[in-house]
Amino acid sequence: MKAVKCEAELASARVAQAKGAVAEEESRVASGEATKQELEVAKTALAQLAEAEQKAMAKRETAELEFAEANLRRQQRLLKLGSAHKSDVTNAEEKLAELKGPKN
Repeated sequence: MKAVKCEAELASARVAQAKGAVAEEESRVASGEATKQELEVAKTALAQLAEAEQKAMAKRETAELEFAEANLRRQQRLLKLGSAHKSDVTNAEEKLAELKGPKN
């Protein structure tokens, strides 16, 4: 789970860095220091990184949902065995509902 979260955070950081590179190239083109072709290369890289970020975020959401479902099942089994509290099951249900709910 941590690895998936780190991958998503890394992908987001790469996109932010690429956005900065595109902005820098745009200003360099405006001042005549760079060609439009160099700007297009930066924009293409940004597009590829944005796509990778979307895939990483989707993978993260899927992993979080699977983890929440497994946690709910585990809490329900522990409650049956008397090793968990009803509030633990309720918390797991709420977390799962939150993840399945509408995205902002």
